[in-house]
Amino acid sequence: ELKSHLQREGRLSKEDCLELIKNVTEITSNEPNLLRLNDPITVVGDIHGQFYDLLKLLDVGGDPDTTQYLFLGDYVDRGSFSIEVLLLLYAIKLNHPTRVWLLRGNHECRQMTSFFNFRDECECKYDMTVYFAFMEAFDSLPLAAVINGKFLALHGGLSPELKVLSQIGGVNRFQEPPRGGLFCDLLWADPLDESKDDVGQSPEDSFTPNDVRGCSFFFGYSAASKFLDRNGLLSVLRAHEAQLEGYKMHQTNQKTGFPTVITIFSAPNYCDVYNNKGAVLKFENNTLNIQQFNFSPHPYHLPNFMDVFTWSIPFVSEK
Repeated sequence: ELKSHLQREGRLSKEDCLELIKNVTEITSNEPNLLRLNDPITVVGDIHGQFYDLLKLLDVGGDPDTTQYLFLGDYVDRGSFSIEVLLLLYAIKLNHPTRVWLLRGNHECRQMTSFFNFRDECECKYDMTVYFAFMEAFDSLPLAAVINGKFLALHGGLSPELKVLSQIGGVNRFQEPPRGGLFCDLLWADPLDESKDDVGQSPEDSFTPNDVRGCSFFFGYSAASKFLDRNGLLSVLRAHEAQLEGYKMHQTNQKTGFPTVITIFSAPNYCDVYNNKGAVLKFENNTLNIQQFNFSPHPYHLPNFMDVFTWSIPFVSEK
């Protein structure tokens, strides 16, 4: 069983790995940019290579053999087990192509994985062939989903260019995400921190440049509520930002009494230092339940996937 094999730090052969990536890429390539899904469904935020926490998450969220899952991206980087995360999710996707859905996050691209550690992890555990196969697989991932016709789920957030949902279908997703525009914003945008968000802002001010990310925008309450109104939606479900409790309900829409934005983050004790909880959203009969979980211990990995022997040489030679 792949799950327990990976859990024991086992590897898949390079051939099996490439075969799995290829088979999943064929499936995801045929999915639309915007998925239309119905509950019951479990929605999952960032995982960031935290394989041992993903195992816990699948316990909490429901058995993937019988549970519909929507993952909002950021499977890779930061944690040391991104390949294991992807192989397990891909195996589940292959077994349940119409029950498990994988969206693209801002880390599922060449630029981020080269800057952070996923590219190095591929080189260390396999080679660049596997890395390039993963990059093509990432290019094929859908960008967003609508649940029950009422909730827009995506990785990052809204865009000043996005007026109606059908525009998402017009994006050419089979490429490295650009540094600006609709495609970029869906993966990168953040809701404005409420303390900074003046509810009475004029519509022009409802998007401000995102100086924290260095690209995309912050979208304010007025931007979110106008967009939801115009499209007959209740809320935006997104990931992309670490939360101490694993989730955050952003400003309540005065008309509906429902949060305009819900952030969900599924990597507990993020980077081994944040001490945050992870959470998943469970949708059933139009009701929303949030389930939190704590981190699980994982094998210790040295920086850049060195082994202990290589790592200790500098200390020995200094003596």
